[in-house]
Amino acid sequence: MDFYYGRCSGNSARVAFGLIEAGATFQPHLIDTRKGENRSAEYLAVNPMGKIPALVDGELKLWESNAINWYVVEKLKSRLLPASLAARASVQRWLFFQAAHVTPACISVFRATNARVQAFWQTTADPKALEAGRKELARYLPVLEAALANRDWLEGDFSLADIAYGPHFFLVAEGGFDFSPYPRLRAWQHRLEKRPGWKKAQEMIFAG
Repeated sequence: MDFYYGRCSGNSARVAFGLIEAGATFQPHLIDTRKGENRSAEYLAVNPMGKIPALVDGELKLWESNAINWYVVEKLKSRLLPASLAARASVQRWLFFQAAHVTPACISVFRATNARVQAFWQTTADPKALEAGRKELARYLPVLEAALANRDWLEGDFSLADIAYGPHFFLVAEGGFDFSPYPRLRAWQHRLEKRPGWKKAQEMIFAG
């Protein structure tokens, strides 16, 4: 498997985290997005959207981070997906919730508050976007807080559902977001960040 990724990319970190936790053997390919390598003809043949990450496995060319992780876990028959249909549907629900709602709000927040992101992308804070992102998170984070009552992970056992949220919450927290109203969520994020798989993914995507 060939994994195409970029630095300072939460979506790339999600796939790196998933690949490592699944025990996948892969060849990493760093795409320098600041130099426009993601718009090269060679890379567009992998992902016509010109976005990172992407995965190539034989004839398969796959993008969208959660789809990549789902494929890898299915192929390797990893423990990162539960066995029952209902539980797998619940994991998918968390992936859709992350991609459609939580991550867009997180992006608005960490682009305005995270010095690492601002330095890498040469951006400045947008106060209106920051306020909008915070309002959205105020709607969504209580859902996660409630789901973590009496459990360490969203679906009982550690799964793709948990991996999906780790990278962007890492960037939000690094920017100083106040998670104190959500103690279960913050403890969950701490558990994620202590995992050896996350530490390897963090080094790969965010170091340097």
